[in-house]
Amino acid sequence: MRIKLKKGNIKIVLLIITFIVVFIVLNNSYKVSNELYNDISRFEENLDYYVENVDYDDSFSPFFIRKKKIFNKISKGFCQERRNFVFIKTMKCATQTLVQIFRRFGYLRHLNFVLPRGNNIYIGWPFIPEKQDYRPSGREFNILTEHAVYNHTVMTKLMPKDTKYITIIREPFSHFKSTFNYFNVANISFVKETDKVSGYLQNLEKYESSYKRPNAALRYCIPDGFSVTKNQLSHCLGMPLGYPSGRENITANKMLVQDYIKHLDSEFLLVMIMEYFHESLVLLKRLLCWSMKDILYHTINVGNYGYKNTPPSAENLKIYQTWSHIDYLLYDHFNKTFWRKVISEGDDFQAELSEYNKVQSQVSNFCSDLSNKNNVTVIEESPYSDTFTISKDYCLMLGIDLLEYLKRRFDREEAWSEPENKTAVKRGC
Repeated sequence: MRIKLKKGNIKIVLLIITFIVVFIVLNNSYKVSNELYNDISRFEENLDYYVENVDYDDSFSPFFIRKKKIFNKISKGFCQERRNFVFIKTMKCATQTLVQIFRRFGYLRHLNFVLPRGNNIYIGWPFIPEKQDYRPSGREFNILTEHAVYNHTVMTKLMPKDTKYITIIREPFSHFKSTFNYFNVANISFVKETDKVSGYLQNLEKYESSYKRPNAALRYCIPDGFSVTKNQLSHCLGMPLGYPSGRENITANKMLVQDYIKHLDSEFLLVMIMEYFHESLVLLKRLLCWSMKDILYHTINVGNYGYKNTPPSAENLKIYQTWSHIDYLLYDHFNKTFWRKVISEGDDFQAELSEYNKVQSQVSNFCSDLSNKNNVTVIEESPYSDTFTISKDYCLMLGIDLLEYLKRRFDREEAWSEPENKTAVKRGC
């Protein structure tokens, strides 16, 4: 039997249907239902371990995470953590602290790292990576986090399609002072002036040539002709600045430099800012859907030197802004985009930042207090994290260098040993 509807009734029916559809969409978009909670629980219960028949005789084995997928709590519900990423480890930007976070994340999940060969700690840096620079693997790589120059072509071939790219940069003059100290520039360049930083800047060409001279003593890991004080951040991010000899040099072409910076902006999920380290970590947590526990850290490799907190004179600042002008363009661009990302996260970002500061302080105090007889500290549930515990054993993992652990695990599981090649030229360190 056919039902005939008047035009007015048809409009009412259509409005009702539209209302129902909109309600369903909004409900699914902004509310995590009990059904989703149950689905996640059932899914996690049935997950297989990552690797079968692997020797887990490891001092950190109690902390291993063997589920293939993890759903972490965020302010709007739950999301699945991202595990494939490249971290471009720039020099002297709190990167040793950051890389400990990344190594720990991958080590506990048994992820596959791109690792330097032999006893090297760099993946070809300051050169673009080549196959001779890293251990070959029969499995798909998940993480690249050791020192390597960014190159889109090389890394997209090496890493999975869903890989996210991350890095960190720093205000250029403070970066200059840190690298000047770390790479022993004053001694290697024979800076004679009492004020080493000012003396170097006032005589740039003279001391720069001295530092880069062939076979300079004590200049470990830095090849002839490479500058550690000029646009080093931009070099790490793959900008063609004329090194090594024969490579394109766009230093004098501001338009090409700006185009390259925009190119980086389109390819990197996040460029962190060292001066806003905790803001960077909370933003990282949100973008990669990690847990609060994943971004805890113990500060590593902090340099202390007499001129660390000494502000530059107006003249020296101007000299360095001219000398390393591309790094200033890079920093200015990503400092702005960083804060745009923070604002886009919404009003609760500052609340989560406050919660993270509190948690990090609690864990730091607990791990540093050797007289504390409590073996565990409990981090209470918040809108941004489930309840979790930190033990004294876990404190050890926050501070230990996991690179050698990762190499030993890789070599054992891949049955790989370094081939002898006496004719190979060593690249990097």
